[in-house]
This record gives sequence, C-alpha cells and structure tokens, in this order.
Amino acid sequence: MFAPPIKRSVFGLPGSATLIKRGKADVTVRRTTGDVLVGRGTYGRQSWNGQTATVFGCSGFLGRYVVARLAREGTKVIVPYRGLAEYIRHLRPTGDLGMVIPMEFDLRNPKQIEECVRYSDVVINLIGRNYETKNFSLDKVHIEGAQRIADISREAGVSRFIHMSSINARTNAHSKALVTKAFGEQRVRESFPGANIVRAATMYGYEDELLNNIGRFKHLYLTVNHARQRLRPVCVSDVAHAIDIIRDNEDTVGQTYDLYNPKEYTRKEVIDLVQFLLHDRVWHVNVPTSLLRAVSRIADMLPFHYTSPHEVDLMSVDDVPSEDPSVHTFADLGIQPHTLELAALQYIRHYRPPQHEEDPMEPAGYKAFRKPPVPVSNKDIVA
Repeated sequence: MFAPPIKRSVFGLPGSATLIKRGKADVTVRRTTGDVLVGRGTYGRQSWNGQTATVFGCSGFLGRYVVARLAREGTKVIVPYRGLAEYIRHLRPTGDLGMVIPMEFDLRNPKQIEECVRYSDVVINLIGRNYETKNFSLDKVHIEGAQRIADISREAGVSRFIHMSSINARTNAHSKALVTKAFGEQRVRESFPGANIVRAATMYGYEDELLNNIGRFKHLYLTVNHARQRLRPVCVSDVAHAIDIIRDNEDTVGQTYDLYNPKEYTRKEVIDLVQFLLHDRVWHVNVPTSLLRAVSRIADMLPFHYTSPHEVDLMSVDDVPSEDPSVHTFADLGIQPHTLELAALQYIRHYRPPQHEEDPMEPAGYKAFRKPPVPVSNKDIVA
C-alpha cells in the first residue's frame, strides 16, 4: 500500500551514515521517552515530520543555519529570542507558514523557558558568548543558564537535548570563557542524562569572526603570539548539518562530538590564504598579549562592545581535539567537511579591491563555486 522508505547516503560517500527518507506511514519512536512521532504530509518543507524543536541561541551565528536545516525538513521550530522581534524575523521564511514560531524569553526566567520547551521533543542549546555584560556574566550564561534549560527540559518531558560547546572547553583552559563552557557541559550531563554535547572548532561562514575580520581589518589586523595559534577551521554549515543528523538519529543519544577540520592551520597561514584570495595585502601587526589585554579592558568599559580581555585570551588558545576514543567526529556522521581553500572566497569576496572585482570567483583550476547537479565530495570538485 505504501512505498518502502528511500535510503540516501550523506554526500554520496561510500561507507557513510545512511539517512532515511520517511514515508507517510512511518513513525519515529524516541528511545529516551518512548514517544511516538507521526509525520503529516510528504517529506520536506511543506509538511510536518512530527518533530518540534526549540533552538535557544537561534539569532546567533550558528543558530540561523540550524533553524534553516530543521525548517526545510518539516520540523516545527520554536525560536526563543530576547530583545526585539526584528532580531529573528529573518528566520521565519526558512520554514513554511506557521512552522517557525518566535517566543520571547529571558534566560533568568524559568517560567518563560518552560513555555518555550513545553511542546518540544528536541531542545538545542546554542547560547554562548565570549564576553561579559552587566546583566550576564560568563558563569550565568554557560553554567547556570545551560543547567536551567537542561533541568526544565527534563522536567517538561523533552526527549532529546543537544548542547553546543567548544572544542577547547577544558576546566584548566587559559580562557575563562572556555572554563565556564567546560563546567557547563558537566552540569548539562548531570541535569539531562542522555544529552548530546557538540564541541565545534573555530567556525567560518558569512557572519564569522575569522575570515571576515581578516578581510574587514586588512589594513591593520592585530595578532598575538606572532599569529602562531593553531586552528582547525570548520564551515558553519557542516556543523549545522551534524546537529541535524544527531537530532534525527536515535543511535546518537548521549554521545559527544568534536567537530573540526582534519587539516591544521596556523593563523598566519589563514591570513596568507585570505591575501591570496583577495589579491590584496593584509597588514597584520603583532601586539604583546599583555598590552592588548590592557587596551581591551579599557574598551570593555565603553557603552558598546568592541573587545574584551576574554576574547584576547582566546586569540592564543589552539584548537586541540579530544584524545578520548569515545568522542565522535564528522566521520561517524558520514560528513566530509568543506575544504577551507575551496570554500573561503565566497565568504570574503566583497573585500577585494575594485580592480579585482571582476576576477573569477575561484582560483585557477578549481570549480568549487559551480553548483553541481548532485552532492559531491571535495575530491570531486577539483579539476
């Protein structure tokens, strides 16, 4: 009576994880709660796959990509926000009419958090920051806030909880932002058994603070430690894709994921790559860390945010993946991360000098930005 589910591999890679395109009669049973999710309509944006997800931190860099992936697959998405509704109105067109629902909330108000997760079976916490304000310290955001959301989600009967952290989160890290994220992971695991922890390396994309900052401040780009910081830059869309697979796959319950680029770069190598792609020199100046921290303390007192000592500390922290064999990576999800050299130009092309505005989008010999007829791996897009 009904056609069998259609199996499709991620990016068409051999041996990769297999996704299931569910038919109308298919149901999903949550392993943690036993809830049965029944979809309505055909698979895709103009249907409902039976799942409702609340995405805290939806207005941030990663949040818009996660919401877009969930909404286009027919997930009903609750997007909590603080401030003005205009801050998240760009998220509403990512889903069908009525499928992206904004709700005002305050991280310090348990009642509002409970209202945001009341009808959800998945909660994704992307809230995080690298500096403090008079209302929110790093402890209140990364530790108390994360624990409060996890506690309320468990009490509300939420089936899956996905918590976003950093690949450098350590209790003995050099940066307070990373230390608080590490303690936040511990609190989440205690409050919500079976929660997934996702630790991403430095992310790049259209709104990033890596490639765009180099391009924006190419006439005076400040570095510390002679730009020897080791990075594992990962594309933000790859991280969003990984979160989507974790959310949809019941076999991932309780697992921890380190998401990073297999290739390691120094910050100097990233600067050189941006110079090559922009056909313009990036004037980077090395500043003693102590001097930059002192200046950042003064800047942190200004009414608007420019920088902070915590962000200066992060400039000297290397991206180091965990050596724990129980921690999973992109490979366990069947995802091959984008190659930085092939993907970077599309995010920073607008920083090229006017005389190079009409130059080709890709370096000679590459076809990275020509839309292929089917998803391909990185090795297939090099001529």
